[in-house]
Amino acid sequence: MSTVTVWSPDPGALARVEAAVAAPDVDRRGLLRRTTSPGSVFSLETIVPSGMDVDAWDWERAVQLWGTARPETDATLDVRTPDRLVYRLVTAFAPPSDVLRALSAAHPGVVVHVVTTCESEYASTAWYLRGTTLREEETGLDLTDEQWEDWDGEWDLPPRWAFAAATARELAG
Repeated sequence: MSTVTVWSPDPGALARVEAAVAAPDVDRRGLLRRTTSPGSVFSLETIVPSGMDVDAWDWERAVQLWGTARPETDATLDVRTPDRLVYRLVTAFAPPSDVLRALSAAHPGVVVHVVTTCESEYASTAWYLRGTTLREEETGLDLTDEQWEDWDGEWDLPPRWAFAAATARELAG
């Protein structure tokens, strides 16, 4: 699961992003056939079209295009304020890093931040600005068999991984 925060001091820039990332409610050249969530608030296929059909999926091509292997299985817009949009996005195995990089390139007036936890495999964070990845970090979970039995499934992530408007302002320059 990824938490994607899109920040901008310009509410108009956020409105343009919100419109640009949403899947259309009606079929457009087969787009909805290739997504798992028609009308989704955040569609990988809308941002970076793959041209692939869900029934004839090419995992390697998806990873090359998106940074993750499958379309989102769930997406919600959890927060909308004058300076940010916060999405919860469920994808397979890894964050859609290439999609987020493309989103930040297409909308240079925003800063994109993501924190991803992949069940018990790894966690990562990154900032994206004008098509560039900044401050990318990841960590793995290395537990003994006994620790696995007791693990509650919650990650204890470093505080510096959290979204901070001050950091977004600094990066935006």
